[in-house]
Amino acid sequence: MDKKLKNKIYFFTGKTVTLTVLFLFFIAISTGCTGNNDSSSKSVGIGFVSDQAALLSKAEINHITQLGSALLRDMDIHIMAVVLKESPEDIDNKAVKLFQEYGVGRTTNGAKGVLFLIDPLGKQVRIEIGYDLEPIFTDGFTGYIERRQMTPFFQANKVGPGIEATVELLVGKALGKIETLNYAKPEDKQQTGRFLSGGGGSRLDVEIGSKTIEKEASPLAKKYQAQPSEQDTLDKYIEVLRLHIKDPNLGIYTPETRKFFSNWVVTDAQQDNELQVINKGMSTAKILTKDNLAVISFSCDLRQASPFFLEKGSQGWMLDFASMSKIIGFNHKNQWHLRQRNHKYMFGFKEVYFDKNGFPHKK
Repeated sequence: MDKKLKNKIYFFTGKTVTLTVLFLFFIAISTGCTGNNDSSSKSVGIGFVSDQAALLSKAEINHITQLGSALLRDMDIHIMAVVLKESPEDIDNKAVKLFQEYGVGRTTNGAKGVLFLIDPLGKQVRIEIGYDLEPIFTDGFTGYIERRQMTPFFQANKVGPGIEATVELLVGKALGKIETLNYAKPEDKQQTGRFLSGGGGSRLDVEIGSKTIEKEASPLAKKYQAQPSEQDTLDKYIEVLRLHIKDPNLGIYTPETRKFFSNWVVTDAQQDNELQVINKGMSTAKILTKDNLAVISFSCDLRQASPFFLEKGSQGWMLDFASMSKIIGFNHKNQWHLRQRNHKYMFGFKEVYFDKNGFPHKK
């Protein structure tokens, strides 16, 4: 490994979870629960989704339910998403009512419930937080993730992925991975002026499907071309995250990655989150290279810090997020694993072995 990379630690004072942008894209859940979009289920068993407006696909309902079931089992947090068919007069009061009716958090060891209430017709959303989670998921934090995470997804009409991505931020916060909220602006700390359901939360005006995915070209794009070394490429990517640049056509990305990013929602929260992960793992980073390919990996103890894949072209080293998205998956605790072990980057994992589920362990 390049000694310079090993000894270099980047300092960051932003907010978020311990995953890369990739973490928020591809959540691999191993549980076998099925979804339920029937609002009548609120009094029978434990619910995770109530899609009264039929806004979510069956696959999205199943995925959110699997994620919610795993979180309840392993983290004792009950998260439920409700999509309303009709707009309420007061979404705050509606959230309180549904929180009780669905028994959100009732089966946990305390009032550890979270309700995502989505009102498509009223163009608003609310996150309701149970009492015992309020010290962790403060009003400022929930306001932050509503604006920096949910809004871009919902505006792009990606409600299901937006819920999943937001849940990942909540998981990261609950695991103690989000350290600061220095990126939050004053409006992110908007409060309703009262505590609901014995806890806190926040609401936001947002129109679902109001924007198409358009990635604005960065005037600084020429600065982020393929680099002569793997470290230089990672350094440039860190700048991209810090400056919240979302241009998919940067030269530090492989051509396949540029296509991949052009059709995906990238949020400030995702970028803040990834930056924090890299900062934590940088002192343990190792580079392994084979021909025109490279893997930058971190300590196995940092289970949320997934490796980076790079490819060298005629202009220099580029990040291969397209391959990462196919090969690397994450569980409900944002811990990475390999979906497949027969791929061109496998040479980069000589110092670890993988269990039957693809999770890495030190040899």
